[in-house]
Amino acid sequence: MKKSITVVILILVLSATGFAAAEEKRVLTLEGAKATALLNNPDLGAAKERTLQALEIVNQARAAYLPSISQTASWQYTEAIGAESLGMDENQYANRLSATQVLFNGFLTRYSTLAAGVGVKMSREAEQDARRLLVWNVSQGFLNLQLAHENMAIAQSDMAYNRSQAREAKAKLKAGTGSLSDHMNFEIRVNSARASLIQAKQSYREALFALYALMGETIPGEVDDIGVEGLNLARDVVLPDMDAHITTALDNRPDLKQDRLALEQADAEVEKAKSGFYPEISLTGAYGADGSWDEVGDRDDFGASVGVTMNFNLFAGGTTRSKVSQARSGKREKEKELEKARIDAISDVRASFTKVVSAREQLTLQEENVQLVTQTRDLVEKEYRAGQVSLVRLNEAQNTLVATQGELAKARVTLVLAREQLDYYTGKNMEKWEAYGKG
Repeated sequence: MKKSITVVILILVLSATGFAAAEEKRVLTLEGAKATALLNNPDLGAAKERTLQALEIVNQARAAYLPSISQTASWQYTEAIGAESLGMDENQYANRLSATQVLFNGFLTRYSTLAAGVGVKMSREAEQDARRLLVWNVSQGFLNLQLAHENMAIAQSDMAYNRSQAREAKAKLKAGTGSLSDHMNFEIRVNSARASLIQAKQSYREALFALYALMGETIPGEVDDIGVEGLNLARDVVLPDMDAHITTALDNRPDLKQDRLALEQADAEVEKAKSGFYPEISLTGAYGADGSWDEVGDRDDFGASVGVTMNFNLFAGGTTRSKVSQARSGKREKEKELEKARIDAISDVRASFTKVVSAREQLTLQEENVQLVTQTRDLVEKEYRAGQVSLVRLNEAQNTLVATQGELAKARVTLVLAREQLDYYTGKNMEKWEAYGKG
Protein backbone atom coordinates (compact mmCIF):
# COMPACT_ATOMS: atom_id res chain seq x y z
CA MET A 1 0.00 0.00 0.00
CA LYS A 2 2.83 2.39 0.90
CA LYS A 3 4.56 1.55 -2.39
CA SER A 4 1.41 2.37 -4.37
CA ILE A 5 0.96 5.69 -2.57
CA THR A 6 4.62 6.56 -3.13
CA VAL A 7 4.41 5.81 -6.85
CA VAL A 8 1.19 7.79 -7.28
CA ILE A 9 2.79 10.78 -5.54
CA LEU A 10 5.82 10.39 -7.81
CA ILE A 11 3.54 10.36 -10.86
CA LEU A 12 1.79 13.54 -9.79
CA VAL A 13 5.06 15.30 -8.98
CA LEU A 14 6.67 14.32 -12.26
CA SER A 15 3.57 15.27 -14.19
CA ALA A 16 3.46 18.64 -12.50
CA THR A 17 7.15 19.14 -13.17
CA GLY A 18 7.14 17.85 -16.74
CA PHE A 19 8.55 21.28 -17.39
CA ALA A 20 11.50 22.34 -15.29
CA ALA A 21 11.79 26.09 -15.01
CA ALA A 22 14.96 27.50 -16.52
CA GLU A 23 14.63 31.28 -16.32
CA GLU A 24 11.81 32.04 -18.79
CA LYS A 25 12.21 28.93 -20.95
CA ARG A 26 10.39 25.77 -19.96
CA VAL A 27 12.44 22.59 -20.25
CA LEU A 28 10.67 19.31 -20.98
CA THR A 29 12.09 16.24 -19.21
CA LEU A 30 11.85 12.59 -20.23
CA GLU A 31 10.46 11.40 -16.90
CA GLY A 32 7.95 14.23 -16.83
CA ALA A 33 6.80 13.40 -20.37
CA LYS A 34 6.30 9.74 -19.40
CA ALA A 35 4.34 10.64 -16.29
CA THR A 36 2.09 13.07 -18.15
CA ALA A 37 1.40 10.53 -20.90
CA LEU A 38 0.50 7.83 -18.37
CA LEU A 39 -2.00 10.17 -16.76
CA ASN A 40 -3.56 11.73 -19.86
CA ASN A 41 -3.20 9.49 -22.91
CA PRO A 42 -6.72 8.57 -24.14
CA ASP A 43 -5.66 5.10 -25.30
CA LEU A 44 -5.03 4.12 -21.68
CA GLY A 45 -8.52 5.28 -20.77
CA ALA A 46 -9.90 3.02 -23.49
CA ALA A 47 -7.82 0.08 -22.18
CA LYS A 48 -9.21 0.65 -18.68
CA GLU A 49 -12.76 0.60 -20.04
CA ARG A 50 -12.05 -2.76 -21.70
CA THR A 51 -11.02 -4.10 -18.30
CA LEU A 52 -14.29 -2.86 -16.81
CA GLN A 53 -16.19 -4.58 -19.61
CA ALA A 54 -14.37 -7.83 -18.83
CA LEU A 55 -15.41 -7.52 -15.17
CA GLU A 56 -19.04 -7.22 -16.24
CA ILE A 57 -18.69 -10.42 -18.29
CA VAL A 58 -17.64 -12.18 -15.06
CA ASN A 59 -20.75 -10.85 -13.32
CA GLN A 60 -22.90 -12.11 -16.16
CA ALA A 61 -21.32 -15.57 -15.97
CA ARG A 62 -21.78 -15.74 -12.18
CA ALA A 63 -25.44 -14.86 -12.53
CA ALA A 64 -26.10 -18.43 -13.71
CA TYR A 65 -25.41 -19.65 -10.15
CA LEU A 66 -28.49 -17.78 -8.91
CA PRO A 67 -32.13 -18.64 -9.62
CA SER A 68 -34.05 -16.78 -12.28
CA ILE A 69 -37.37 -15.37 -11.08
CA SER A 70 -40.06 -14.04 -13.35
CA GLN A 71 -43.66 -12.95 -13.18
CA THR A 72 -46.12 -13.43 -16.00
CA ALA A 73 -49.56 -11.92 -16.31
CA SER A 74 -52.05 -12.25 -19.13
CA TRP A 75 -55.65 -11.45 -20.08
CA GLN A 76 -57.45 -13.18 -22.90
CA TYR A 77 -60.82 -12.40 -24.37
CA THR A 78 -62.61 -14.99 -26.50
CA GLU A 79 -65.72 -14.19 -28.42
CA ALA A 80 -67.79 -16.94 -30.08
CA ILE A 81 -69.32 -15.87 -33.40
CA GLY A 82 -71.31 -19.02 -34.26
CA ALA A 83 -75.13 -18.73 -34.16
CA GLU A 84 -75.48 -21.65 -31.74
CA SER A 85 -72.82 -20.24 -29.31
CA LEU A 86 -74.16 -16.77 -28.70
CA GLY A 87 -73.53 -15.54 -25.18
CA MET A 88 -70.45 -17.72 -24.68
CA ASP A 89 -67.90 -14.88 -24.59
CA GLU A 90 -65.06 -15.48 -22.11
CA ASN A 91 -62.56 -13.31 -20.24
CA GLN A 92 -59.63 -15.36 -18.90
CA TYR A 93 -56.69 -14.12 -16.82
CA ALA A 94 -53.47 -15.54 -15.43
CA ASN A 95 -50.98 -14.12 -12.93
CA ARG A 96 -48.09 -16.34 -11.94
CA LEU A 97 -44.71 -16.01 -10.20
CA SER A 98 -42.15 -18.64 -11.22
CA ALA A 99 -38.57 -19.48 -10.32
CA THR A 100 -35.95 -21.73 -11.91
CA GLN A 101 -32.70 -22.87 -10.37
CA VAL A 102 -30.22 -24.76 -12.52
CA LEU A 103 -28.84 -27.59 -10.41
CA PHE A 104 -26.45 -29.05 -12.95
CA ASN A 105 -25.47 -28.10 -16.51
CA GLY A 106 -22.34 -30.10 -17.12
CA PHE A 107 -20.09 -27.52 -15.36
CA LEU A 108 -20.95 -24.94 -18.04
CA THR A 109 -21.41 -22.16 -15.49
CA ARG A 110 -18.23 -23.06 -13.64
CA TYR A 111 -16.01 -22.92 -16.69
CA SER A 112 -17.81 -19.91 -18.17
CA THR A 113 -17.02 -18.02 -14.97
CA LEU A 114 -13.45 -19.30 -15.00
CA ALA A 115 -12.94 -18.21 -18.62
CA ALA A 116 -14.43 -14.79 -17.86
CA GLY A 117 -12.15 -14.40 -14.83
CA VAL A 118 -9.11 -15.19 -16.96
CA GLY A 119 -10.41 -12.63 -19.44
CA VAL A 120 -10.25 -9.97 -16.71
CA LYS A 121 -6.63 -10.88 -15.99
CA MET A 122 -5.87 -10.68 -19.71
CA SER A 123 -7.49 -7.25 -19.92
CA ARG A 124 -5.41 -6.01 -17.01
CA GLU A 125 -2.23 -7.32 -18.62
CA ALA A 126 -3.31 -5.73 -21.91
CA GLU A 127 -3.78 -2.45 -20.05
CA GLN A 128 -0.31 -2.80 -18.55
CA ASP A 129 1.15 -3.65 -21.95
CA ALA A 130 -0.47 -0.52 -23.38
CA ARG A 131 1.38 1.46 -20.71
CA ARG A 132 4.64 -0.31 -21.57
CA LEU A 133 4.18 0.55 -25.24
CA LEU A 134 3.23 4.13 -24.42
CA VAL A 135 6.36 4.66 -22.32
CA TRP A 136 8.47 3.29 -25.19
CA ASN A 137 6.72 5.54 -27.72
CA VAL A 138 7.25 8.56 -25.47
CA SER A 139 10.94 7.66 -25.19
CA GLN A 140 11.26 7.50 -28.98
CA GLY A 141 9.39 10.77 -29.44
CA PHE A 142 11.45 12.49 -26.76
CA LEU A 143 14.73 11.30 -28.26
CA ASN A 144 13.63 12.52 -31.70
CA LEU A 145 13.12 15.86 -30.02
CA GLN A 146 16.58 15.74 -28.45
CA LEU A 147 18.20 14.82 -31.77
CA ALA A 148 16.52 17.79 -33.47
CA HIS A 149 17.75 19.96 -30.61
CA GLU A 150 21.32 18.69 -31.08
CA ASN A 151 21.09 19.39 -34.83
CA MET A 152 19.91 22.93 -34.06
CA ALA A 153 22.98 23.46 -31.87
CA ILE A 154 25.27 22.12 -34.60
CA ALA A 155 23.71 24.40 -37.22
CA GLN A 156 24.00 27.40 -34.89
CA SER A 157 27.67 26.59 -34.24
CA ASP A 158 28.34 26.23 -37.98
CA MET A 159 26.58 29.51 -38.68
CA ALA A 160 28.53 31.31 -35.95
CA TYR A 161 31.86 29.96 -37.26
CA ASN A 162 31.18 31.02 -40.85
CA ARG A 163 29.83 34.39 -39.75
CA SER A 164 33.08 34.97 -37.87
CA GLN A 165 35.06 33.97 -40.97
CA ALA A 166 32.88 36.26 -43.12
CA ARG A 167 33.59 39.24 -40.83
CA GLU A 168 37.29 38.54 -41.00
CA ALA A 169 37.19 38.13 -44.80
CA LYS A 170 35.30 41.41 -45.09
CA ALA A 171 37.90 43.18 -42.98
CA LYS A 172 40.68 41.76 -45.18
CA LEU A 173 38.80 42.86 -48.29
CA LYS A 174 38.56 46.42 -46.99
CA ALA A 175 42.24 46.35 -46.13
CA GLY A 176 43.08 45.18 -49.62
CA THR A 177 44.58 41.86 -48.44
CA GLY A 178 41.56 39.62 -49.08
CA SER A 179 39.36 38.65 -51.98
CA LEU A 180 35.67 39.23 -52.64
CA SER A 181 35.19 35.55 -53.51
CA ASP A 182 36.42 34.52 -50.06
CA HIS A 183 33.97 36.88 -48.38
CA MET A 184 31.10 35.71 -50.59
CA ASN A 185 32.02 32.07 -49.88
CA PHE A 186 31.61 32.54 -46.14
CA GLU A 187 28.37 34.51 -46.58
CA ILE A 188 26.97 31.63 -48.67
CA ARG A 189 28.00 29.17 -46.00
CA VAL A 190 26.28 31.30 -43.34
CA ASN A 191 23.08 31.11 -45.36
CA SER A 192 23.54 27.36 -45.82
CA ALA A 193 23.94 26.92 -42.07
CA ARG A 194 20.87 29.09 -41.53
CA ALA A 195 18.89 26.81 -43.87
CA SER A 196 20.06 23.78 -41.86
CA LEU A 197 18.95 25.56 -38.68
CA ILE A 198 15.50 26.25 -40.13
CA GLN A 199 15.16 22.60 -41.09
CA ALA A 200 16.31 21.45 -37.64
CA LYS A 201 13.82 23.81 -35.99
CA GLN A 202 11.01 22.41 -38.12
CA SER A 203 12.02 18.87 -37.16
CA TYR A 204 12.03 20.01 -33.52
CA ARG A 205 8.52 21.45 -33.81
CA GLU A 206 7.20 18.32 -35.52
CA ALA A 207 8.76 16.10 -32.85
CA LEU A 208 7.26 18.33 -30.15
CA PHE A 209 3.78 18.11 -31.69
CA ALA A 210 4.05 14.30 -31.87
CA LEU A 211 5.30 14.06 -28.28
CA TYR A 212 2.47 16.22 -26.94
CA ALA A 213 -0.04 14.04 -28.78
CA LEU A 214 1.37 11.03 -26.90
CA MET A 215 1.16 13.01 -23.68
CA GLY A 216 -2.53 13.63 -24.35
CA GLU A 217 -2.14 17.40 -24.23
CA THR A 218 -1.94 20.41 -26.50
CA ILE A 219 1.12 22.63 -26.48
CA PRO A 220 0.67 25.57 -24.10
CA GLY A 221 1.91 28.90 -25.43
CA GLU A 222 4.51 29.20 -28.16
CA VAL A 223 6.47 26.21 -29.44
CA ASP A 224 9.76 28.11 -29.31
CA ASP A 225 9.24 28.73 -25.58
CA ILE A 226 9.63 25.00 -24.86
CA GLY A 227 13.10 23.50 -24.44
CA VAL A 228 14.32 19.98 -23.81
CA GLU A 229 16.69 18.56 -21.20
CA GLY A 230 20.13 17.36 -22.25
CA LEU A 231 20.92 13.75 -23.02
CA ASN A 232 21.65 11.50 -20.04
CA LEU A 233 24.29 9.09 -21.35
CA ALA A 234 25.33 7.38 -18.09
CA ARG A 235 27.83 5.09 -19.84
CA ASP A 236 29.09 3.80 -16.50
CA VAL A 237 25.85 1.84 -15.92
CA VAL A 238 26.72 -1.85 -15.66
CA LEU A 239 24.44 -4.10 -17.72
CA PRO A 240 23.45 -7.53 -16.37
CA ASP A 241 24.32 -10.39 -18.70
CA MET A 242 22.05 -11.22 -21.63
CA ASP A 243 20.58 -14.33 -19.98
CA ALA A 244 19.40 -12.25 -17.04
CA HIS A 245 17.61 -9.88 -19.41
CA ILE A 246 15.97 -12.80 -21.22
CA THR A 247 14.74 -14.28 -17.92
CA THR A 248 13.34 -10.89 -16.89
CA ALA A 249 11.50 -10.54 -20.19
CA LEU A 250 9.96 -14.03 -20.09
CA ASP A 251 8.83 -13.57 -16.49
CA ASN A 252 7.59 -9.99 -16.53
CA ARG A 253 6.45 -8.87 -19.97
CA PRO A 254 2.67 -8.31 -19.89
CA ASP A 255 2.18 -9.43 -23.49
CA LEU A 256 3.71 -12.82 -22.65
CA LYS A 257 1.53 -13.01 -19.55
CA GLN A 258 -1.45 -12.41 -21.82
CA ASP A 259 -0.41 -15.31 -24.04
CA ARG A 260 -0.09 -17.63 -21.03
CA LEU A 261 -3.50 -16.53 -19.78
CA ALA A 262 -4.97 -17.06 -23.25
CA LEU A 263 -3.81 -20.68 -23.06
CA GLU A 264 -5.44 -21.00 -19.65
CA GLN A 265 -8.65 -19.54 -21.05
CA ALA A 266 -8.52 -22.00 -23.96
CA ASP A 267 -8.50 -24.85 -21.42
CA ALA A 268 -11.70 -23.47 -19.91
CA GLU A 269 -13.26 -23.18 -23.39
CA VAL A 270 -12.61 -26.89 -23.98
CA GLU A 271 -14.42 -27.76 -20.74
CA LYS A 272 -17.28 -25.44 -21.66
CA ALA A 273 -17.69 -27.27 -24.95
CA LYS A 274 -17.76 -30.63 -23.13
CA SER A 275 -20.76 -29.52 -21.08
CA GLY A 276 -22.95 -30.41 -24.07
CA PHE A 277 -22.35 -34.10 -23.33
CA TYR A 278 -24.17 -33.78 -19.98
CA PRO A 279 -27.84 -33.25 -19.12
CA GLU A 280 -29.17 -30.04 -17.67
CA ILE A 281 -31.15 -30.46 -14.45
CA SER A 282 -33.27 -27.62 -13.09
CA LEU A 283 -35.54 -27.10 -10.10
CA THR A 284 -38.69 -25.17 -10.94
CA GLY A 285 -41.46 -23.69 -8.84
CA ALA A 286 -44.47 -21.48 -9.47
CA TYR A 287 -47.29 -19.79 -7.56
CA GLY A 288 -50.21 -17.86 -8.95
CA ALA A 289 -53.79 -17.85 -10.14
CA ASP A 290 -55.67 -18.27 -13.37
CA GLY A 291 -59.38 -18.36 -14.20
CA SER A 292 -62.28 -16.26 -15.31
CA TRP A 293 -61.93 -12.49 -15.22
CA ASP A 294 -65.31 -12.25 -13.55
CA GLU A 295 -64.01 -14.28 -10.61
CA VAL A 296 -60.69 -12.52 -10.02
CA GLY A 297 -59.50 -13.13 -6.46
CA ASP A 298 -61.38 -16.37 -5.99
CA ARG A 299 -59.29 -18.58 -3.70
CA ASP A 300 -60.01 -21.59 -5.87
CA ASP A 301 -58.06 -19.96 -8.71
CA PHE A 302 -54.77 -19.96 -6.76
CA GLY A 303 -52.27 -22.79 -6.88
CA ALA A 304 -48.60 -23.69 -6.48
CA SER A 305 -46.31 -26.16 -8.19
CA VAL A 306 -42.76 -27.48 -7.80
CA GLY A 307 -40.79 -29.90 -9.90
CA VAL A 308 -37.49 -31.04 -11.34
CA THR A 309 -36.75 -30.84 -15.05
CA MET A 310 -34.05 -32.70 -16.90
CA ASN A 311 -33.10 -31.89 -20.47
CA PHE A 312 -30.68 -34.32 -22.11
CA ASN A 313 -29.85 -33.73 -25.74
CA LEU A 314 -29.43 -37.26 -27.12
CA PHE A 315 -28.46 -36.24 -30.63
CA ALA A 316 -27.72 -32.88 -32.27
CA GLY A 317 -26.01 -33.92 -35.46
CA GLY A 318 -22.54 -34.01 -33.86
CA THR A 319 -22.62 -30.35 -32.84
CA THR A 320 -21.20 -30.91 -29.36
CA ARG A 321 -18.38 -33.12 -30.58
CA SER A 322 -17.53 -30.54 -33.25
CA LYS A 323 -17.46 -27.74 -30.64
CA VAL A 324 -15.07 -29.76 -28.48
CA SER A 325 -12.77 -30.36 -31.46
CA GLN A 326 -12.90 -26.67 -32.32
CA ALA A 327 -12.02 -25.68 -28.75
CA ARG A 328 -9.10 -28.11 -28.64
CA SER A 329 -7.82 -26.75 -31.93
CA GLY A 330 -8.10 -23.25 -30.46
CA LYS A 331 -6.02 -24.37 -27.49
CA ARG A 332 -3.31 -25.75 -29.77
CA GLU A 333 -3.35 -22.43 -31.64
CA LYS A 334 -2.72 -20.56 -28.38
CA GLU A 335 0.16 -22.94 -27.57
CA LYS A 336 1.80 -22.12 -30.91
CA GLU A 337 1.22 -18.40 -30.41
CA LEU A 338 2.84 -18.56 -26.97
CA GLU A 339 5.80 -20.45 -28.38
CA LYS A 340 6.26 -17.87 -31.14
CA ALA A 341 5.90 -14.98 -28.69
CA ARG A 342 8.64 -16.47 -26.48
CA ILE A 343 10.97 -16.93 -29.46
CA ASP A 344 10.32 -13.37 -30.65
CA ALA A 345 10.86 -11.98 -27.16
CA ILE A 346 14.21 -13.73 -26.80
CA SER A 347 15.27 -12.53 -30.24
CA ASP A 348 14.25 -8.94 -29.44
CA VAL A 349 16.14 -8.94 -26.15
CA ARG A 350 19.28 -10.31 -27.75
CA ALA A 351 19.15 -7.79 -30.60
CA SER A 352 18.53 -4.82 -28.30
CA PHE A 353 21.24 -5.97 -25.86
CA THR A 354 23.85 -6.10 -28.61
CA LYS A 355 22.58 -2.73 -29.86
CA VAL A 356 23.41 -1.16 -26.48
CA VAL A 357 26.93 -2.61 -26.59
CA SER A 358 27.40 -1.44 -30.18
CA ALA A 359 26.00 2.02 -29.41
CA ARG A 360 28.52 2.45 -26.59
CA GLU A 361 31.39 1.62 -28.91
CA GLN A 362 30.02 3.91 -31.63
CA LEU A 363 29.70 6.80 -29.18
CA THR A 364 33.28 6.43 -28.00
CA LEU A 365 34.46 6.33 -31.61
CA GLN A 366 32.42 9.36 -32.66
CA GLU A 367 33.64 11.39 -29.67
CA GLU A 368 37.22 10.62 -30.66
CA ASN A 369 36.43 11.52 -34.29
CA VAL A 370 34.97 14.90 -33.31
CA GLN A 371 38.13 15.73 -31.33
CA LEU A 372 40.35 14.73 -34.24
CA VAL A 373 38.27 16.52 -36.86
CA THR A 374 38.07 19.66 -34.70
CA GLN A 375 41.85 19.72 -34.34
CA THR A 376 42.20 19.14 -38.10
CA ARG A 377 39.80 21.98 -38.91
CA ASP A 378 41.70 24.33 -36.59
CA LEU A 379 45.01 23.39 -38.22
CA VAL A 380 43.60 23.88 -41.71
CA GLU A 381 42.21 27.26 -40.63
CA LYS A 382 45.68 28.35 -39.49
CA GLU A 383 47.19 27.10 -42.74
CA TYR A 384 44.53 28.95 -44.73
CA ARG A 385 45.27 32.19 -42.92
CA ALA A 386 48.94 31.64 -43.63
CA GLY A 387 48.18 31.13 -47.31
CA GLN A 388 49.37 27.53 -47.27
CA VAL A 389 46.05 25.87 -48.25
CA SER A 390 43.13 26.92 -50.41
CA LEU A 391 39.69 28.05 -49.34
CA VAL A 392 38.29 24.79 -50.73
CA ARG A 393 40.34 22.82 -48.19
CA LEU A 394 38.99 24.96 -45.33
CA ASN A 395 35.43 24.41 -46.57
CA GLU A 396 36.02 20.68 -46.69
CA ALA A 397 37.43 20.66 -43.17
CA GLN A 398 34.44 22.59 -41.82
CA ASN A 399 31.99 20.35 -43.71
CA THR A 400 33.67 17.28 -42.25
CA LEU A 401 33.43 18.74 -38.76
CA VAL A 402 29.72 19.52 -39.11
CA ALA A 403 29.03 16.04 -40.49
CA THR A 404 31.03 14.41 -37.68
CA GLN A 405 29.21 16.46 -35.05
CA GLY A 406 25.95 15.25 -36.59
CA GLU A 407 27.13 11.65 -36.35
CA LEU A 408 28.09 12.24 -32.72
CA ALA A 409 24.61 13.59 -31.97
CA LYS A 410 23.08 10.49 -33.58
CA ALA A 411 25.42 8.24 -31.60
CA ARG A 412 24.43 9.96 -28.34
CA VAL A 413 20.73 9.59 -29.07
CA THR A 414 21.19 6.03 -30.33
CA LEU A 415 22.77 4.95 -27.04
CA VAL A 416 19.94 6.35 -24.93
CA LEU A 417 17.35 4.94 -27.34
CA ALA A 418 19.03 1.52 -27.26
CA ARG A 419 18.78 1.49 -23.46
CA GLU A 420 15.13 2.46 -23.60
CA GLN A 421 14.49 -0.24 -26.20
CA LEU A 422 16.17 -2.89 -24.05
CA ASP A 423 14.01 -1.85 -21.10
CA TYR A 424 10.95 -2.05 -23.35
CA TYR A 425 11.75 -5.56 -24.57
CA THR A 426 12.48 -6.80 -21.05
CA GLY A 427 9.42 -5.07 -19.58
CA LYS A 428 11.61 -3.08 -17.18
CA ASN A 429 10.52 0.31 -18.52
CA MET A 430 7.38 0.03 -16.38
CA GLU A 431 9.09 -0.77 -13.08
CA LYS A 432 8.72 2.78 -11.78
CA TRP A 433 5.07 2.95 -12.85
CA GLU A 434 4.00 -0.61 -12.01
CA ALA A 435 1.91 0.13 -8.93
CA TYR A 436 0.31 3.12 -10.66
CA GLY A 437 -0.42 1.05 -13.76
CA LYS A 438 -2.28 -1.57 -11.77
CA GLY A 439 -4.22 0.94 -9.68
